[in-house]
Amino acid sequence: MTQPSTSDFLWFAQLSRDGEFIGTAAKPPRKPTLEYVSSLIETAAEAGFSSLLTATNYHSEHENYTAAIAALARTRGAGLLIAVRPGMFQPAMYAKMIATAQNLFPGRVRVNIVTGSSPAENGMYGDFEAHAQRYERTREFMVILRQLWTQPAPQSYHSELFHFENAVLEPAPIAPIPLYFGGASPAAQRVAAELADVYLLWGERQDMLQGRLDQMRVLEQEYGRTLRYGLRTHVVVRETEDEAWQAAERLISRVDSQVRRAFVESYSKVDGVGQLRQFQMLQEAGEGLIVEPHLWAGVGMARSGVGVAIVGNPQQVADKIRGYERMGIGTFIFSGYPHLEEARRFGELVMPLLKGTQTEARTLHAGGVAPVA
Repeated sequence: MTQPSTSDFLWFAQLSRDGEFIGTAAKPPRKPTLEYVSSLIETAAEAGFSSLLTATNYHSEHENYTAAIAALARTRGAGLLIAVRPGMFQPAMYAKMIATAQNLFPGRVRVNIVTGSSPAENGMYGDFEAHAQRYERTREFMVILRQLWTQPAPQSYHSELFHFENAVLEPAPIAPIPLYFGGASPAAQRVAAELADVYLLWGERQDMLQGRLDQMRVLEQEYGRTLRYGLRTHVVVRETEDEAWQAAERLISRVDSQVRRAFVESYSKVDGVGQLRQFQMLQEAGEGLIVEPHLWAGVGMARSGVGVAIVGNPQQVADKIRGYERMGIGTFIFSGYPHLEEARRFGELVMPLLKGTQTEARTLHAGGVAPVA
């Protein structure tokens, strides 16, 4: 009998408009109101997800830290994995902000460090650092967060990038705040091996993932650390495989030609290795957009970041996840469109197969009384 999964499952907190189609000329119909974001968090918690990732990019309708704090105050249960770009905040101030959030919402705050893969997008924030400099800044940002969260006040720091004197962070976080971090370049992998708690990979072919994991385990030994590994991908699950593939095709059935052209043009302005690997998979996938069995590159037709989805019936999706677990991946961040309905669907169809929970049998009583629906 298959043992229940011990993996940590997270969902995605959509801070832009949500809908059944991606890449359309018109904006998706569902606005990311506080009510909607809150209901998404509560639904994901009911579905068995421990937390939700809030992305950070200039194209989202909401700035993610502000939205995260508002949503945490309104909800219970699931926490938030709050993404941050080190070029946007002074690390001493951000350390205080996150410590405050953790103390106000115990156990519900995690941090995802995002270095950024597009100089054009980074420039929207006033960040014009080159690739190598961005990763050195990221490294120091993470060092400072850990220093201020774990060492007695006051703390000082001096470098060419950051300088502060006698910073006082009291009270300290009541519990450790995990740092999630991803990146496919050698510089990113070294930062992760030295400082991350969870190293995140975007969905790729299993041979590509295995190569990355092998590289990271060499670096683990070099730094004398042991990391946890996470996978970020989309998912399309339906009761039958045919229905799942139909749902996948429907998702991109209204991609607008101008929207698609804008994505293609943006590829030339990207210097992130992970993003370039996603583009390469999409180009190599061919007409069916199938990367490998039950891994589909269609989301990349109209979405930056991770562009692949696991597609299949509940057992096929669960088996795919089990395969990743055997590789050593124990954290999963999933998403689907619309995010609320797809979180519920995953919770109903796939989570019982992973967690080993059984469907309750209906009790029937004599006397001609119909059972409760």
